Amino acid sequence: MKFGNTILMELRNSWRGYFLFMVVVILISASFTQIYPSVAEAFDEDLDGAENVEVEVVDESVVNLSWTQHPGAVNYTLFVGRSPQMIVPFHVERGIEDTRFTITLPLEEEPEWYFGVLAVVEDEEVREEFVGMDTNVERKSAIEEVMGIDYSDIRGFLSVLWSMWWVLLIGLYIGYASVNTISKDYEERRMDVILSNPISRRQYLFEKFTVISAYTFFLLLVSALVTIASVYSLGELDTLPASAIFLGTMLSWPIFLVIIAVSFLFAIYFENSKKAVGTSFLVVLFQFGVHLVGDMAEALEYVKPYTIISYWNHESILYGEGANWGDIAVLFFIAALLTLLAHYVFEKKDIPT
Repeated sequence: MKFGNTILMELRNSWRGYFLFMVVVILISASFTQIYPSVAEAFDEDLDGAENVEVEVVDESVVNLSWTQHPGAVNYTLFVGRSPQMIVPFHVERGIEDTRFTITLPLEEEPEWYFGVLAVVEDEEVREEFVGMDTNVERKSAIEEVMGIDYSDIRGFLSVLWSMWWVLLIGLYIGYASVNTISKDYEERRMDVILSNPISRRQYLFEKFTVISAYTFFLLLVSALVTIASVYSLGELDTLPASAIFLGTMLSWPIFLVIIAVSFLFAIYFENSKKAVGTSFLVVLFQFGVHLVGDMAEALEYVKPYTIISYWNHESILYGEGANWGDIAVLFFIAALLTLLAHYVFEKKDIPT
């Protein structure tokens, strides 16, 4: 059989499903980034008036404070506490006539202090008006504490897109499509007819692999361009360059090559789509679960090297640290090894008639 006939036949039979899934991915890629401003605002945990107060830690116990001059202020009152609520302040300093103040605090292993400034204003009556509040530590939201993700940063927000659904959603679909492209030839009793033509099992497997892997590459390419356009529309390309989005998206391709290869292996081994799809899904879900647990629990971080997702270090790319090409090479090697194993099993299999 002439090279490419299997590719054309596969495209004729499956293009509708490929197209519909691509539309879904495009819509998610575009809409997800568009909700970033609303989510960032919701997770913005800056203290009230933090822009008006500056905290400079001189050493472990000495802190220099400065704040914006308040119109009509006669003097200022400084509140120091262990929480932003200041229910019971640790220290109160009244009658500060300047907008600068140096305070010495007790030495502690992990000092966390909050500084609130009130302006004392005299007109018809004496009253206090809030100037601002700041702290000597970097504040993190609860979700950032648990997962290390900063939702108020476009880089952290996009990392959520890739970490939470990218491999899971695309991986499950690619696994399903990869199994079906082999299993349907067994189940519809046409595998023996196909291989009775002048086509080797190697060529058959190679052309099937080419269709799925090329489709996945194109899917990622379109998604990268859509995401770049969406981030550009938000005016965030200064924070997150287009090159980082493009590279981070495209370097997920080797993960899906591994999923394609392992799905081919199960499809050939079981000769049954239900068993093969179920096993393929189990592998993808297990990989995703192990990676998620390793991300969320620091004590279990040692399990992450056992999942292929950890070899796609998209966070380092998003934050400008570059890609780990050694890890990417490992993924290509695993995909090649599994493809060779699938070919070996295929060669040993008797084809049912």
